[in-house]
Formats: sequence, C-alpha cells, structure tokens
Amino acid sequence: MQRVQSLDFMRGFAVIVMVIGHSIDSVLSPASRATEWFRLYDAVRGFTAPMFLFVSGFAFAVVAMRRWNEYVAFGTAARKRMSKMLMLLALGYVLHFPFFSLNKILTNLQPAEFAMMVQVDILHCLAVSIILLQLLVALTRTPERFAVVTGSVATVIILLSPLVWQQSFVPVVGPVLAPFFNQSVPSLFPIFPFAGYLFTGTVIGTLYTLARRRGEESLYLRAILQVGVVLGILGLVLDIVPVTVYPPHDFWKTSPNWFLIRFGIIASLTAGFFHIRRLPPVLARNLVTLGQASLVVYAVHLLLVYGSAVNPGLMQIIGQQLDAPLAAVVALGVLFLMITLVHARNTLREHHYYPLKLFQAGSVSTLLYFFLTKPW
Repeated sequence: MQRVQSLDFMRGFAVIVMVIGHSIDSVLSPASRATEWFRLYDAVRGFTAPMFLFVSGFAFAVVAMRRWNEYVAFGTAARKRMSKMLMLLALGYVLHFPFFSLNKILTNLQPAEFAMMVQVDILHCLAVSIILLQLLVALTRTPERFAVVTGSVATVIILLSPLVWQQSFVPVVGPVLAPFFNQSVPSLFPIFPFAGYLFTGTVIGTLYTLARRRGEESLYLRAILQVGVVLGILGLVLDIVPVTVYPPHDFWKTSPNWFLIRFGIIASLTAGFFHIRRLPPVLARNLVTLGQASLVVYAVHLLLVYGSAVNPGLMQIIGQQLDAPLAAVVALGVLFLMITLVHARNTLREHHYYPLKLFQAGSVSTLLYFFLTKPW
C-alpha cells in the first residue's frame, strides 16, 4: 500500500505545482514576467503536465494489472473506465464553452471562439490516451506484449512529433480533431508529444508491477533511477551534437531530445518518491487527498482562476497586475481553498453520501436546464 500511495504523493505534488502555477499566471503582472527569476520558475513549472501525465499512465498500469483478465475481456471495470474517460473528454470541452447558452453557441459562434472551444487541453489528452491504452490492453492480451506495444507507440509519438507539428491537419481530419495533433490550431496539450509521457509512464508502471510480483521491486526502482539519469544525459548530449535529422522545430515543445531530458528527470523523481518511507502526517494526508482528487481540483481551480462562461475568475476580477509576492499569496490562498474543498468533499462522501449525490445531480440538472433554455 505504501508503494502505491507513493503515486498519490507524486500526483499530489504535481497538483500543488499546477494550482500555484495557474493561480500565479492569472494575476502576475507583465513586468514580473520579464525577470530572470520568472523564466527559471516557468521552466520548472513546465514539468507539471508531463509529470501528471506520466503518473496517470503509471497509475493506469497498476490498476489494470490488478484486474487484467477483466480488462482484457472488456468487462465491467473496463467499461466503467471508458465511460469515465468519455465524460472527462466532454468536461474538457464544456470548460472551454465561450457562452452559457446552447442557442448562442449554435447561432452566434465566431471562428476564433469555435477554435478556442475545441482546443485540446490536458483533460482531452488524458482521456483519449487512456481510451487508447484500454484498447491496447484488449488487443495485446498479456502484460508483456502490452508493455512492448505501448512502448513502441510512445516511441513513434516522440520521434514523429517534430514532423507532425510541421503539418496542418484541418484539411485531413477537420477542425475538431486537428487540435489533437499539433498547435497549428489552438491546442495546449496535443497527443504529439504529450501522450508520450502518459504511455511511457504506463510502460514503467507495467514493468514495475511485474517486478513487484517477482519480489524485485527494489532492483527495479534502482533501474528506473539509473535509466532516468542515462536518458536525461543522452538527451543533453544529442542536443549538443551538431547533427539533426529534423527540419527546424520548436525545441521546447516537440524535440525528442527535450523529451528525453524531461523523461529522465521525471523517472528519477518517480524513483525518489517511491523511496520515501515516511512524511509528516499532515503533509502525507494532504498529498494523498490532492492526488486522489486531482481531476476535481483541476476543473474547479481552472474555473476559479481563469473563469468560464458561467463565472468570472481571478484573471477577470483582479487582472494580471500583481507583483510576485502578492501573486504568490493569491496562489497559496487558492491552494488552501482546494485542500479545504477536497477534504470537505471526502467528509460529505463518507457521512452524507446520498444527500451529496442528490445535491450534485440537482446542480448539474439546473445548469443543464439553463444552458439548454437560455436564449442568449
């Protein structure tokens, strides 16, 4: 249990960095963004999404290995996961609605607003990647083949990303699917290359579970650390070598060398988190709570800091005008609210499960009613 809990420690850490990063971004002034400290902070923050996707893939593998036969047969657990991912995909689009009115979306949507509405963020990338993994489980049928095929798919995604980003996919697959491929249209986390982090996390998680069954967990974790260090250094060396097989491309978003560097650091961090034996109880409890409620925190904090078609966020209320210390205070306040929210949610689920479900159903039904009937 402690080892599996380490995933929640890592995911909770990623959630904290994510909430603080988005909160600061929503209120930080342009002058503060021009400093060297911000550039360093922004580089570190760039690891948040890859880490979250990597851990999500690792967690998928751990859960799938426990119920492998049912997943292969596409039983109840697999169907529930697919349904959850489709709901997650729908939520990703809902969060980008420009208007809280179906009629206005259908009759008054401008091209730029449509492009922003169908952009791919981390929820879209996560949902589609998990659906693909579930299909691979059913097709490969054994953990060993699954790891090989998933690793091969990840390699293809990583190596093709610089080339895929050179193309426009709108004429090929249409404006709704094109954002899944690159950022030639508005897209935050397209499949190329970001699904590569989730798929490599899945491979690592699958091999970890197999090693744990053989009683070789410690050896495997040591191997993860060693592989992470080697691949990180390899990425640096390949980037220094004045030879490239790719046309000019965005190094920070598509370079396989940068992927290796990021993966090496994340893999090393993963091994480190799994070697944590004990944390202060308050810290451990909050990391686990945030890690287990990561998707809820993601959706709610985005509404709070960036706003939506339903509500203004901190970006609209305060604006991007605060200096770094005040922006940090705001970020810590948002983080405190998120921690309070997930603890309150867990308490209600434990002691008032059915009233909570009734409240949630009523809230969703009310919002859906107004969305469908509001003329403008």
